[in-house]
Amino acid sequence: MGDGLISTAEGFRAAYRDVLGDIDALAGRIHGDDWDRPTGCPGWSVRDLVAHVADLESILIGRDRPDHTVAGEPAHVRNMPGQFMEIGVDVRRTRPIDEVVAELHDVVAVRLRELEALDDDALEGDALGFFGPTKRRNQLTIRVFDLWSHDQDVRRALGDPGDLDGPAAAHSRELMVRGAARRVQERLQPAAGTSVLVDITGPGGARHGMTFDGQKGRGLSDLPGEPTVALRLDLSTLTVLACGRADDPNARDRVEIGGDVALGRRMLEDIASTP
Repeated sequence: MGDGLISTAEGFRAAYRDVLGDIDALAGRIHGDDWDRPTGCPGWSVRDLVAHVADLESILIGRDRPDHTVAGEPAHVRNMPGQFMEIGVDVRRTRPIDEVVAELHDVVAVRLRELEALDDDALEGDALGFFGPTKRRNQLTIRVFDLWSHDQDVRRALGDPGDLDGPAAAHSRELMVRGAARRVQERLQPAAGTSVLVDITGPGGARHGMTFDGQKGRGLSDLPGEPTVALRLDLSTLTVLACGRADDPNARDRVEIGGDVALGRRMLEDIASTP
C-alpha cells in the first residue's frame, strides 16, 4: 500500500523544491494566449493561478500585501476564504505578466531558502497562517497539496501533463485518498466491513485500501481479503475528482469499477474534499 505522506522537515523541503520548482519552470515557458486559458478553478485562468501562488507564498515569507478591493461580487467567490484569495489574484490582473512571473521567481527563491533552515523540532511550532496562527506541520501539509493541485490545474489547462511521480505528488495522493474516504463516509455511511481498493495506475501510482466500521472511515489500510469495491484510475483522474474540478467532465467515466459496481458508482458521484 502507498504511504507518501510527509512527516519530516527534509521531506517538506524536498516536496516544496519539487512543486514550486515545477510551477516556476512552467510559468517561464508560457506564452501568449496560453496565459488566458481557463482552468478547473472557477473564474481563474492560468495567469490567475500563477498569481495566486505568488500571492500566498509572498505572504508566507512576510511580505506586505497590497491594499486592494475587488470590484463587484465575482460569481465564483462564495465565502470568506474565497474573498481573501481573490484579492491577491485580482490585484495582479492589471500588472504586466512578465512582472508577475518575475515576482513568482523571486518569491520561490526566498521561500526555498527559508525552508533550508527548517528542522523537525520546528514542525511542532507555530507559523504565520492566512487566517491566524497555525501549526507549521499542518500549514506545510496543506500547502504542499495546494501547490501541487494548482500545478496540475495549470498543466491540464495547457495540455502538458507531468510532475506526477515526485514527493509532492505522493503526499497529495495520500491526502486525496484519505479525503475521499471521509467524504464517502459522510455521504453514504457504508455498512461496517465495507472495504475499497483504490488502485492508482501509471506515474505516481500506488494501491490504497479504505475500510469502514459503520461510524467513520478508517482511511488507509491493508485490506483483509477481497475488497467490496475496487476502483482503478490514474493519478490525474483522481486529482480531478478529489479536488472537485470541472475542466475534465469525463474523468468519472475513466474509472474502472470492480466488485459492487453500483456502490462504486455512488462513491464516485462526489469524492471531492477540497473547498
